[in-house]
Amino acid sequence: MKTNFFRSAFVACVSLALMATVYTSCTPEETTPGNTTILVALIDSCQTMVDAATTVDYPQASIDAFSSALDVVKQAILDTKLSQTEVNNLAVSLRAARETFMASEFDAISPTALLMGLSFNEGTGTQLTAAGKGWTAVLKKGPAEIFGTATNFPSFITGKVGKAMYFSNGSHLEISNYTAADLLGRKLSIAVWIKPDSTRAGNYIMSYNYWKSWKFQLEDHNKPFFSTTTGAGGMDADNEVVFSAPNGEWTHLVVSMDLTNGKLVFYVNGVNTKEWTSQTQPNLTGTLSAYATTLPLMVGACTTYTEALTWDWSWAHTPANWDGLIGAMDELKLYNIALTDGQVSKLYNEEK
Repeated sequence: MKTNFFRSAFVACVSLALMATVYTSCTPEETTPGNTTILVALIDSCQTMVDAATTVDYPQASIDAFSSALDVVKQAILDTKLSQTEVNNLAVSLRAARETFMASEFDAISPTALLMGLSFNEGTGTQLTAAGKGWTAVLKKGPAEIFGTATNFPSFITGKVGKAMYFSNGSHLEISNYTAADLLGRKLSIAVWIKPDSTRAGNYIMSYNYWKSWKFQLEDHNKPFFSTTTGAGGMDADNEVVFSAPNGEWTHLVVSMDLTNGKLVFYVNGVNTKEWTSQTQPNLTGTLSAYATTLPLMVGACTTYTEALTWDWSWAHTPANWDGLIGAMDELKLYNIALTDGQVSKLYNEEK
């Protein structure tokens, strides 16, 4: 409701400004009708832009505001007694509205920012070549030491976009041919469509050295949750919205980290739902920590069984509590930039 109120107020202000331009700018000496040829051409070009505009590239509020400003000018030009000054002022106002609209266009994501992209559209195979850096994602069974004969590989299923990958009983993907420096930059974003089967604290999406470097998961109450360790210390944060990713439904999740500016943002279905800063999360600064042990980049899991053996935690030997996704994911993307609101909205609208 608040968004609609501000949008209506903005449109009203634009309309009043344009009408004021029409009816207050002439002088008594200006009685000769103005030449509207240039203004008509401008109106036509703006109408073409409005007709072609979609929410994939522009916020709906910007489309509505530009359309309303255009309607005001189209109505004003019906007055055959407009002076040349009035016609010129209308053109100036419409150009300004056009510039404001064009400036609202969502930023595209540079292809070079993609470290790894998995669409899962192969439908078969035991290893996948990811987009971006070309890393190899190997399908792995869950640890037999935990799941016994119930262990299995991830499987291909019908997804949000084409095929997706389903995980259960500890099944996951391991990527070992990455470059560590790519995963330890000061800026990082993860985008994914997720469809959990059940509410669990250990529904892992992606993990690099678990909390020793960073990890992304659904925690209790199906909230997106991100952990990282920097030179300043450890940090845990979530989007504070319970059941952000409902069970049995596809939900688009993004986490965007910028250690340079001390900012961490969560997005759900293209919408910014929570921002953390270095003031609210003091360790959201510095550089990411490496880890003495070389571990694979994990998809759908927290860590390897061999690594878990070094932990003195009883759940490491309990199938029900093993940290791994039970559910499906699709269109997983890892970037070396901190995605902006506009970029996330554009990505969501392209894939939804």
